[in-house]
Amino acid sequence: MWMRTLDRRKFLTVSAGVGLAVVAAACSSGTAADTEGTTRTVTHKKGTTEVPDNPQRIVTVGYSDQDTLLAFGRRPVGVTDWYGDYPDATWPWAQDALGGTHPEVFNRGQFTGEANFAYEAIAKLDPDLILALYIDVDDDAYQRLSAIAPTVTTSPDYPDFGMPWQDAVRIVGTTLGEDEKANHLVAGVDDLVAQQRAAHPEFEGKTVAVAELGDAGSFYVRSPNDPRSRLMTSLGFVVPEQIAQLAGDQDAFTISKEQFDIVDVDVLVWNVGSSPGAEATITADPVYQSLPVAKAGRAVFVDDPTVSGALTWGTVLSLPYAVKSLVPKLAEAAAKPA
Repeated sequence: MWMRTLDRRKFLTVSAGVGLAVVAAACSSGTAADTEGTTRTVTHKKGTTEVPDNPQRIVTVGYSDQDTLLAFGRRPVGVTDWYGDYPDATWPWAQDALGGTHPEVFNRGQFTGEANFAYEAIAKLDPDLILALYIDVDDDAYQRLSAIAPTVTTSPDYPDFGMPWQDAVRIVGTTLGEDEKANHLVAGVDDLVAQQRAAHPEFEGKTVAVAELGDAGSFYVRSPNDPRSRLMTSLGFVVPEQIAQLAGDQDAFTISKEQFDIVDVDVLVWNVGSSPGAEATITADPVYQSLPVAKAGRAVFVDDPTVSGALTWGTVLSLPYAVKSLVPKLAEAAAKPA
């Protein structure tokens, strides 16, 4: 079962720091292969694909695939709008990387929570490569996409929506013949996170949960394999084994307020940027008020749509913004006694 919440709305400004530095580094640290008419073999979840050495007309169909492509200084000719309301279906942290280009946008405003590939519109663009990384692609969809152009899906090592951003960067690097650049991009963001982890030893070993407001009084709890939780663990926090077991291979599972004890951790992150009034609703609940994490004030409410979007997107371009914004709040919560 797939669960996702609409956690990205209006973004404010693009960070002028590491996020843009990542793009600048990508544009300056190498060039694509110049050889025409030759191919390379890429292994992914659906098998192997022969891709052109220097693809020029690239379409992205996954939720965040355009970010990873743009980090390499490549600009898609087509992107898929899964949610949000942004120019070119590209979030503000990546707008500069478009360089003034305007890709075709598929499925504008048609988010349903399920894969819905615009096959005819994609075919009209005559792409030479399709990236389908952060999306579930069944066999029928893969065959239809592959009939249009060489298609690369997620890593075979992870379930759908489970591939870490580092692996997304590396598989795109391999696809483009730019492995060295991929390593450079990964190192840049990993170093930023490592610096913050070293600066905040109070994070080390503390338990964390990322939760969100669901439908009809329910709540989502994010798996340790979800990008939101992965950022927390990369900063030194630990997701309890109970949450990992309940999530299984899903990216989230649902609880009721009667199960709030599951998220009674050292630091509880409420990712509610797309849910106006969520903090008031949650904190007014008597069951929630009884939790030690609530009583001690060790909950972090991520109610800014910008920060919430960066956390949820979880890409090589969005993470620098998320880290910069979230770390001070996490530090404040982690410093409070249990």
